[in-house]
Amino acid sequence: MTGTNNKFRAVVLAALMVFSVFAGTVAFTGSAAADQASQDYVGGAVHYENVSGSEVIEVPFDGPIDSDSIDANNFTVLDDGDNVSSQINYALSASSHDGSGNVQLILNGNSLINSNDLEVDLSSTVANSAGEKSVAFASQTVDIGSGTVGEPSSNVTAYQGATVAFEDTSADNNSAVSGFSIEDNEDDFNYFQSFSAGENSTVFFFNTGDRELGEYELNSSGNYLTIRDLGLSVSIDDTNVSIGDDIEGTVNARASNQNIEVELVDDGGDGDVVDDIGTTTSGQGEYDFAFPTSSLDAGDYTVQVTDNSSGVEVESSTITLSETDEDAEFVDNTITQHRGDIVEMTVEMEGNDYATITVGEVDGSEGVVANATVEDENGDGQVTVYLNTYDLEAGTGSSQPFAVDDDSDDSVTSQDVSTPTQDLIDAGEYDVEVAAGQSPAADTSGGADGVATLVLEERGTESLRMWTGSSEELSPSDLEDVNEALANNEITQSSEVAVGDWAVHQLEASGFEGLLDARQNEEVTTRFLNETDNPIRLTIEEASPGANQEAQNLSLSDVNTTVIADGANDTYFILVDTGDVDLADSDGTNKNALPADDDTALETNFTVVKDDAGFDFTPDGEFDDDENEETFLTWNANEPEVTIDTPYNVSASSGQTVSGTTNIAPGTELNLRVRSQDGVSPSFLKTASPVIQPDGSWSAEFDFSGQNVGDEYDIVVNSNILASAEEESGTVVEAVMTDTDTATPEPDTDTATPEPDTDTATPEPDTDTATPEPDTDTPTSTPTSTPGFGVVVALTALIAAALLAVRREN
Repeated sequence: MTGTNNKFRAVVLAALMVFSVFAGTVAFTGSAAADQASQDYVGGAVHYENVSGSEVIEVPFDGPIDSDSIDANNFTVLDDGDNVSSQINYALSASSHDGSGNVQLILNGNSLINSNDLEVDLSSTVANSAGEKSVAFASQTVDIGSGTVGEPSSNVTAYQGATVAFEDTSADNNSAVSGFSIEDNEDDFNYFQSFSAGENSTVFFFNTGDRELGEYELNSSGNYLTIRDLGLSVSIDDTNVSIGDDIEGTVNARASNQNIEVELVDDGGDGDVVDDIGTTTSGQGEYDFAFPTSSLDAGDYTVQVTDNSSGVEVESSTITLSETDEDAEFVDNTITQHRGDIVEMTVEMEGNDYATITVGEVDGSEGVVANATVEDENGDGQVTVYLNTYDLEAGTGSSQPFAVDDDSDDSVTSQDVSTPTQDLIDAGEYDVEVAAGQSPAADTSGGADGVATLVLEERGTESLRMWTGSSEELSPSDLEDVNEALANNEITQSSEVAVGDWAVHQLEASGFEGLLDARQNEEVTTRFLNETDNPIRLTIEEASPGANQEAQNLSLSDVNTTVIADGANDTYFILVDTGDVDLADSDGTNKNALPADDDTALETNFTVVKDDAGFDFTPDGEFDDDENEETFLTWNANEPEVTIDTPYNVSASSGQTVSGTTNIAPGTELNLRVRSQDGVSPSFLKTASPVIQPDGSWSAEFDFSGQNVGDEYDIVVNSNILASAEEESGTVVEAVMTDTDTATPEPDTDTATPEPDTDTATPEPDTDTATPEPDTDTPTSTPTSTPGFGVVVALTALIAAALLAVRREN
């Protein structure tokens, strides 16, 4: 109902009930009725907020009215034709302004009804001119009674289409404003009119709907009424909409907090309003609306917006609402995973934001039936949903096997496991169906829109490998930490672990992703170590406890052990802090820290317990009924050690290297100091933090060019896991100089010069070959024989020639 606001209506009806009480007394006698009906309603009823802040309706009459004769049967307030009298509490007052007894009836309320469709229905008992009388709604009021009578209190601004009330607050029997003028502020005076409150009234109103934009002077007072454009508009986001999607758009105006009515109109039918929203514009003068369409018929619609204060209306462009073919399909028709793991499936939807997935034959022939309805909330036409096959078992206590990512915009709106399994779901093939909408395919007339096959393969344990990790550099909390440590060589593969470093087990085993909830949660320590609620066990015990001694176990807990899951790759990293773990008897007694001053051989056993707590994770047919699945790994927890390479002496020059080896995990920074011994002057201290390399080596370079030959020093290497620092002593020795510009060495005098072959004639020198000039860059001695050749060179040439001649003769 255009312009209706229940809160506002409550105002007017309050006034009307008092009016009705007043009217009711008129009809008690025939003569009295005849007398009271002699007055007429003189017109100009107006609803406005008076200058005192009260919301009123003024109804003027031309004759006296006995208030005791008015009741509710003679007076009705209508809004757009609807009777709102019973919804409003109001009070009535009557007064005379001309001394004749003619009355002004005031319906006093407490809020404005922002409506341009108000009427007052008068019965013949109270007025000769009975019937429905229009009531103007004035959204603004101007005081023209205070100060100089007939002058407005200030300039006024109104939006084109609004009605402005001018109230004479000084009006009484002796004074009243009459001839109040309003004229435009243009030179040609296109508009001029003189107003007055009229008979038995204190207010008149001015409708700006037919006036041009601009300034209008009020009663030649120098104050103006400025009429402006509200700028009301409506835009539609999409004019072609499918049934099920919302019709969305935005209302814009140049004023905030404007009371507006937004209506969806059936443009292709009889023009009925099929939906409406009563609201106000925001502080920015905007309002975003959305009309649902699920219950509407296909066809054309428009959105009509009305500003209730001014009566300004705007209409949108035509929106075409169409039927759509609803469809839902799986992206992959074959989905493969291991039993116990989490299955990922993606559904594509068209014409509907909902789809319902069913896993298993609905007749129960596959031993499991589970349903889930998913909603595409972000509108991209698809939803990726995850099925935890571990949670399909009746004993899990969970009926929520379906989920979406925590950060997904989509959702699972409902789900159930109507036929649960009695154990971990078997390996095999299972039917999967999807239907558009919120009902399973079995409950829809069209059946399934899409089908797929879920292949669950047998689970198994593939491998258990050993790594060592730097306790100084590694503080794992998620898979990213582990992968980064692997890339930085802070975790390296080795079965030798220094006590104090991390002992890192890499377990590759399928089927545990659902049990450990390892899809979303990468840190799964608590679930992994909770032997009460899962069938997997990881134990580490002494490999060689000694004769007649029971092997002690490492006491693993979430204090010294972290389990990081790479669920998508069926891989789990179990990291044990060997510096914070105890060896204890099987009953937990006789606890002692893992010895850091001795090597201890250890054996890790990863066990899958057969049919534990009703969950059989052991591969079918590979183990006897009472046989567990076990995987073993041996490794050593060693005393951490560091060695320094010999010789320990360095030269009195730059670029001197101090190096060594260690069994501490690669990636660890060592604390290296070279410190002069007592008595050395000047004293010196050189420090470095060499990083242990993957092969266990370490090195650092120092500059000793400022030290004296003979200075003695100590080399000290330390680490946070060493029981004590490693120390060696050295001496600065004289630097061995290497001259890179040395002259050509003299021939070895210990080597006899071969005698020439006497049977071979000495070849004559080639007279066509010019004697080479001496190298001017290299100093040469004065020749004593053949120019350009030394004795050795000449002799060598003769021997070579002789040998060549012999070869030719042969």
